[in-house]
Amino acid sequence: MSEENNYKPQPTLPQAMESPIVPQPTSEVVVEQYGYRNSAADASAEPMEGQIVSEESQSLDDLPTTSPVPAKAVSPKPHKSFWREVLETVILTILIFFLAQSLIQPFRIQGSSMEPNFHTDQLLMVNKAAYFHFDVNPWLRLIPGVKAEGSSVWWVFGGPKRGDVVVFEYPRDPSQDYIKRVIGFPGEKVEVRSGVVYVNDQPLTEPYIKEASLSPYGPMVVPEGTLFVLGDNRNGSSDSRAWGFLPIDRIIGKAMIAYWPLGKGWGIVNEASYN
Repeated sequence: MSEENNYKPQPTLPQAMESPIVPQPTSEVVVEQYGYRNSAADASAEPMEGQIVSEESQSLDDLPTTSPVPAKAVSPKPHKSFWREVLETVILTILIFFLAQSLIQPFRIQGSSMEPNFHTDQLLMVNKAAYFHFDVNPWLRLIPGVKAEGSSVWWVFGGPKRGDVVVFEYPRDPSQDYIKRVIGFPGEKVEVRSGVVYVNDQPLTEPYIKEASLSPYGPMVVPEGTLFVLGDNRNGSSDSRAWGFLPIDRIIGKAMIAYWPLGKGWGIVNEASYN
């Protein structure tokens, strides 16, 4: 029997029993340049290069998610206690006091050796840092091959000048402080003749003295490491003419300000000038 005779037509279902075709919703993604995707799978895929995806096609799953940042707890700055602030203030005051004492020292004049410029019970501020110095030779001797004999004083701020008013420890009794004027330096020849002071045979013009000296002195050469000092009241002063030269190490400082009493002589101590 031929194949044509074996063919049996399949029964057909009535049209009313056919399953209706329900259109499935699609997640259509609009693409401006390349058309659209037809499936949800395509919608979830990454857009191709150059494609711009409309905001309507983005689902909640496609939106970027950020985890919340926990707030940091800021602890309040601890306040200093009252007694701690008091203690810090006291310590700071003490440090300032000792620092000031190391640089500036008050001095009360006793006697008339510096009249007519300074008087008994007058108060001065003495600059102790003005004549800060040290000998460099002991340090040079530490260098191999260097021979540094004697002393070589190095003054940090220039050292004393002729005419400076200095306060110093009395060489014969360091417990007492004296005030005099610097006249001669190491290596210089000093002499008092006919009431006039000569340094290296040159007379000094001294407008600050009370009166000319009545007694002669010298000539003498000022030794190394010392100064020759005189009082402005030449006939009423105990100075280098009486007890010798002043060792540099005995100098306390330079008289800077006369601050009490107010009135005549009050203010900055004038520096002497010589022709």
